Amino acid sequence: MVKRRTPKASTQGAATQTPTPEQIEAFASGAEGGSQNKQQQAPEPDQDAIRDYKAMRVPFNQHEYEQLALGAKLSGRTKLNFLRYAMLTLSKELQKKEAQD
Repeated sequence: MVKRRTPKASTQGAATQTPTPEQIEAFASGAEGGSQNKQQQAPEPDQDAIRDYKAMRVPFNQHEYEQLALGAKLSGRTKLNFLRYAMLTLSKELQKKEAQD
């Protein structure tokens, strides 16, 4: 047999609290992004954090994979580390080039 449950607030006769105008304003400003006076910047991501944020599957053709394997072997890195290193190095170079323009 199903046991019906009733909310405790209705069984105890507790009155609902109506928010004050200040509470309403605080809630509304929070929903709109907070006060405009506070300029909060997002914290910079940790470079040494664990790698569980995003994952990608990158398909290669035979030539690209052979170049990846050769580059990794010559640099003494794993294939994945070689890809990360190349991506970070190229990104820094492009950012410097963009800053100069």
